[in-house]
Amino acid sequence: MTVNTETILASLNTHGGRGADGRPYDLEAACRQFKADIIVLQEVWRPHSGPDPVADIAAALGAEMLRENLVDDTSLRSFGIADEPGRGQWGLATLTTVPVTGYEVVDLGRIAGDATPRAAQLVTVELPGRGPLRIANTHLTYRLLSPVQLLRLVRRLDAGDIPTVIAGDLNMPAPLTGLAAGYAQAVSGRTFPAHRPLLQLDHILASRQVARCGGEVLPPAGSDHLPVRARLRLR
Repeated sequence: MTVNTETILASLNTHGGRGADGRPYDLEAACRQFKADIIVLQEVWRPHSGPDPVADIAAALGAEMLRENLVDDTSLRSFGIADEPGRGQWGLATLTTVPVTGYEVVDLGRIAGDATPRAAQLVTVELPGRGPLRIANTHLTYRLLSPVQLLRLVRRLDAGDIPTVIAGDLNMPAPLTGLAAGYAQAVSGRTFPAHRPLLQLDHILASRQVARCGGEVLPPAGSDHLPVRARLRLR
């Protein structure tokens, strides 16, 4: 936890812990370099056999992990990420050193032709001496209907009156995130593909109750997406 009034949030589409070439990279080192209080991860891979990479990272960082498995029995080969036939689980994960006071998962539907059902982790944390902050970690569909899912998520979030941040791979360019009424970009910059970024697919959107104190696209972490990080403060 930071010692000032700001909270640092980072987001990365991990690409299953593999680079664009299918080779493993050091996800733990990447997460350490974020120097963030809260890290949201998408395309998280957990093999059925062997160690759980993200659980190990959470333990190493002294963070609590909340995971949502979206596909329970699949392979990296099935997703075209790496030539690895081993079976495992696929989904979302949030790592936080800030105390968690609430957790739920919102179903955002499944689009025809998309191998993954889409959802958002809603993680409410209590910022000591400041109050609650809700983080919506999500990875929206690449099948052109990501704006529909974003609107669905925003409607669900409107049911509560709590400072909120939407973060993750939204699979849409920055102008379309304006559909999220009441939210503003905390980071601006191209994030995909990592080796030669052409557009921003990875976003951190803050509600009106959250001040944006600075944001940036970070250097390559090993994934095919670049990480994003923002400094946030409750108004």
